[in-house]
Amino acid sequence: MHRLLPILLLHLLTTTIVPAQHLRVDATEKSFSEMRPLEQRSVTFVLYNIASDTIFLGQPKPSCGCTATVLDKSTLPPGDSTLLSVEFRAAPGMNGTINKSVTLYGRFAGVDEKLAVLRVHAEIAADLKFEPGILRFASFIGDVVVVRVTLMSNTDTAVTLSNITADMTAYVDTSAGNIYHVEKVQTRPFTKFSIALDRDVIEAGDSARLTLTLYPQEKGQLNGTIRIPLSDTELRIPVVGAVLRQRE
Repeated sequence: MHRLLPILLLHLLTTTIVPAQHLRVDATEKSFSEMRPLEQRSVTFVLYNIASDTIFLGQPKPSCGCTATVLDKSTLPPGDSTLLSVEFRAAPGMNGTINKSVTLYGRFAGVDEKLAVLRVHAEIAADLKFEPGILRFASFIGDVVVVRVTLMSNTDTAVTLSNITADMTAYVDTSAGNIYHVEKVQTRPFTKFSIALDRDVIEAGDSARLTLTLYPQEKGQLNGTIRIPLSDTELRIPVVGAVLRQRE
């Protein structure tokens, strides 16, 4: 048995060797810095063939449709390099830190491989910021639920608030007791709520309080989004809540 140990150890080592790296990049992560909604920016990665054979790069695969790529050339002889431009467009409703990725595939020595995963990120800043990032609550049937969010100026001009709406969905469980039964859930729009502001205009450097009041009458979950139209985007504030049937 002792004579077999070196053989077994050698087998384990040889079966877990990581393939040699063929492609080197100048950085695996880059930032678009702070952006405004609807703004578009790009960063450039430099790709180097550090192997002894030609690399044939495939079409890069972005993680979502708001990220596009432009590859300068797809055939890289040994020692050659190319540029990869990654373009990102901040879509309406984006806010805060956004992380995206681009996966690089290629053919080396007749074998298709995943060569690298590149990451990009941005800080999307609209005319307003808000805290907290998600409005959460837990209540019982018949309670009046009040949740508040602070809207803070992020521009040097006044922001006028109007046409604020909310889309709310109730995931209703009609069974008895407080245990949530997924198989018995019924989905329906939830409209028993109101929205109020303590001011309609937020001056530069100032803030306002938005109050969402809900009147749940059924057990289940309430999920939704408060929508605040702005000049260059729509601010979207998530709302998540749970409603129990009775206090135990």
